[in-house]
Formats: sequence, C-alpha cells, structure tokens
Amino acid sequence: MPSPSKPHGRLRPSAARINTAIRRLMEEPNTPRRAAEYEQLLIEWDKATRGDMVKAA
Repeated sequence: MPSPSKPHGRLRPSAARINTAIRRLMEEPNTPRRAAEYEQLLIEWDKATRGDMVKAA
C-alpha cells in the first residue's frame, strides 16, 4: 500500500506513522468508528505521499 520515498525505498516518517496506525486499526473489530478513522488515515496517507508524484504537463 505505501509507496516508498526515493531514492532509498523507505517511507517518509509521516507516511510510516500513518501506515503503522492503519495496521493497528485493521486489528480492531469492524465498526463504523473504525471505518471513519480508516478513511481519515487514508486521506492523511495520500497527503503525506503526494510529494512523490510528478505533475503531468
């Protein structure tokens, strides 16, 4: 799921923190609260890894 930052293939600290939170969350029972928190973590993860993207011309 997480995309590694370049050039060393390691996650940025913020993305790694979010990834850890997602893994912890997935161990919990499936509830509406978990779904909402998961959605928010995915939004945060997207923002944390967006810098790796290159804009198209």
